[in-house]
Amino acid sequence: MTTYIPASVEQKIVITAEEIEVAHYESLPELVERCGIQMLSYGPYGLESKASIRAFTDETVRVVIDGICVNNAQYGTFDLSSINLAAVEKIEIVRGGFTEGVEDEGAVGGVIYITMKKLELKNSLTADISAKTFFNYERPLDSVFQKLNFEGRLGENTFLNTSGNLNYAANRYLYKIDRLYSLCDGVFGAYDKKGSLKSQENAAVIDGNASAFITTYFGDGNYISVGDIFYGGHKNTPGVINSRDQGLQRDYNNNISFTVWNPAIAGGLFNMKNSLVWLSNNRFYKTDNGKENSSHFIQTVKYTGSVDFVSLVGGRLQQMAGISADFTRLDSSNDGKHYQVSGVFKETTKFAAGGGFSISVPLAVKFCINDTKTNFAFTPKFGVAWNHDIFAGGILQLTADVYHMVQFPNMDDLFWQGGGYHGNPDLKPERGLGADLGVALKNIKLGQGKKSSVLSLDLTVFSDYYTDKIKWETRTTENLSSAFYLGVDFNLNADFFAGLWTVDLAGEYLYNRLLDITNKYTYGKRIMWTPDFVCNLSTGLNLEFAKMTLSANYIGRRYTDNMNLYYLKPYVLVNLSAESAPIRNKFTTYIKLDNLLNWRYQSVQGYTMPGISLTLGGKYKFF
Repeated sequence: MTTYIPASVEQKIVITAEEIEVAHYESLPELVERCGIQMLSYGPYGLESKASIRAFTDETVRVVIDGICVNNAQYGTFDLSSINLAAVEKIEIVRGGFTEGVEDEGAVGGVIYITMKKLELKNSLTADISAKTFFNYERPLDSVFQKLNFEGRLGENTFLNTSGNLNYAANRYLYKIDRLYSLCDGVFGAYDKKGSLKSQENAAVIDGNASAFITTYFGDGNYISVGDIFYGGHKNTPGVINSRDQGLQRDYNNNISFTVWNPAIAGGLFNMKNSLVWLSNNRFYKTDNGKENSSHFIQTVKYTGSVDFVSLVGGRLQQMAGISADFTRLDSSNDGKHYQVSGVFKETTKFAAGGGFSISVPLAVKFCINDTKTNFAFTPKFGVAWNHDIFAGGILQLTADVYHMVQFPNMDDLFWQGGGYHGNPDLKPERGLGADLGVALKNIKLGQGKKSSVLSLDLTVFSDYYTDKIKWETRTTENLSSAFYLGVDFNLNADFFAGLWTVDLAGEYLYNRLLDITNKYTYGKRIMWTPDFVCNLSTGLNLEFAKMTLSANYIGRRYTDNMNLYYLKPYVLVNLSAESAPIRNKFTTYIKLDNLLNWRYQSVQGYTMPGISLTLGGKYKFF
């Protein structure tokens, strides 16, 4: 039998557990930023940080953990810092709104897929501890990070993966302000500008997370998995530099899941997955005087089921279908008490048409009921890919797709009351049309033996037209603006001399313009906070005695208002990490230098960001 595998139209950035371990990332936002994606950060480790992909943020960037979309129903985002990277098997990032999976509907900017570890044949217990300094003489030792991880067997077919970490970050780094009390920008601590150094106050974070997955296999790869992901954070949340109220935020999140996976039903004709999840997100704010300011309790029960027919029509046709339904209860001091019922039915048909051509047709129907208001949408998509074998075992792939995008308003948009602002229950969904055109060269192998090299690269031109964008105007939410987006995504991965030297390049060039003709002051202007260019270049050496990585992350100019009167300057973050070879296969030491150029910069206007820092750590493998 000849089996044809329809090509994927999606272009993914894939980060494996081994790459995460070698880089010693402190949190998921740091990892995403090193993939050439802008992070909107309101401070250092532990404080709010959200991904901006193709200039889209919040709920338009979906986060999917083990097939379950975990975006918060109240404000649409997901706390990326709540994931323990030691428990992650793989992370995949897809840019844009064309997604073939059945669990990610609603993506406009892109999707971050996270796969947690579930299987390890050998027992392994490791401990990792590191300490960081920002070279502040008032507090030489600033932060401590501790991790403990166990993977192994409980029985012949039962596996346990569990990990936890506990972190303390005082975040007492230095920053510089000028005579007008504005933050200084520039390389080497903005040495060319007169100003005074200040020590960041009231930004301490104490947080920790734990995860545990018990998985039992029974015949032909079938398994049952029960898992729990917990996060708790106690965070001082400083505002802009002239803010008098620093505030306190406490987060307690829990994700309990039950999953049944059947990969080989009817002799391998199709596979099936069913998951039932309880998501609990609780957040509390306090003001400086210690009084309770606001509290938010969000409880969501979600079911997701999918089926995948992988070998129809002689192996040429792949049919995927999935359904997701969730019920959310919100009890918020700002939003009040509300209930939400939502769901998605999505199917994706992929056909290997012959001659290297594959066709992908994802179709989705989605709805959302908030109290008595119902939103409904149909989102069709169409994509085609052409694969052709080229020299040195490589593959040339051309892709093209078009897609419809719909994003329903979140519960804050509809119901918020506080600070002089209020939501709007009559909001319409945001809508848009998008298209991608891509070319990729994959796995081009050059040379043999110790001189072998592997090269992969892809380039995607994208365009989006988005309407009815929800914005906070005149102290309420309104469907105001429409916008046009045009840009280029690019990725390059090169592996030289059998893995001795690696080079990775990823980034995005973006052109966008606001098209709201009712506002003559913003019409034709660039969308605020969106850089014209984002890029990360990383190179690594894998020697017998050590592994070293040097990276540079560039973020371009960003306007701070939609009239384009003021902007934040571009900045470059240069980072170095090195890991020693294991001593007696047990103990590994590592070092990290972040922001080597001590660049004073702002990710979001008015919020201080740390300069140069040094992290020293060690990892011990007990067995």
